Amino acid sequence: MSLATVKNVPYSEPADARWAELERWTLEACVLRAEGREAEAVRVLQERMPSLIRDWSAQCRLPKPAIQERLRRMFSEKQDFVARGLAQRRLITSELIARGRDIAASAPRPANVTSASGAGASGRSSAPVGLRQRVPLGDVVGMLDGLAEAEREARREAIWPLRSPATFAAAEL
Repeated sequence: MSLATVKNVPYSEPADARWAELERWTLEACVLRAEGREAEAVRVLQERMPSLIRDWSAQCRLPKPAIQERLRRMFSEKQDFVARGLAQRRLITSELIARGRDIAASAPRPANVTSASGAGASGRSSAPVGLRQRVPLGDVVGMLDGLAEAEREARREAIWPLRSPATFAAAEL
């Protein structure tokens, strides 16, 4: 069965609802992975997804190869969607951070003033920053690289949270 044929097969209402739920939980798993929350992503994939896939495939009236192709395509699309969104977020927040630095550099400020983000005169936040991955104890370069990336991600998150209502509104488009 070709992809054109798969798209034209009528679906029942329960299958449509299950498909929408499958898409939502797939997107959630992709976002959790992007956030570095691998255990939670695995839990979604192992606990929620199998029953949803089983229910949807039983109700959709498609042959097994078409079901597998549609699921593969949906997983791929959601992964690409999250990857594109994160890349766009990274670019936009980097630009906002750069513009903020330009504005801050041109504006006179007293040395003891604390910014709205909680950073002091040094520009560093006092909040703890977590690394996305484990770094061996003796790997100082890896620790510094991980810390720098975590600080950049914390700044991005402060400017544009990954789980903001605007993010979910964009996902609905």
